[in-house]
Amino acid sequence: YLELAGARRVEQEQKRVNVDFPVWMVHSLDKEAKRLGIPRQSLIKILIARHLEHTGA
Repeated sequence: YLELAGARRVEQEQKRVNVDFPVWMVHSLDKEAKRLGIPRQSLIKILIARHLEHTGA
C-alpha cells in the first residue's frame, strides 16, 4: 500500500493555482476525500497526477 496524499516530487518548485469547481463536484470530492481520510486538496493532486501519468503528459 502506497500513500500518495503526502507525496511530493523531490526538489519540485510549487506554484499556487486557483480553480473554480461546480458545487456538485466539490461535494463529490469532499465525499471521496472523507472516505479516503485525506484532505480535498490532496485528492485533487492525486487525481490530476494519475491522469497526467496515464496520458503521458
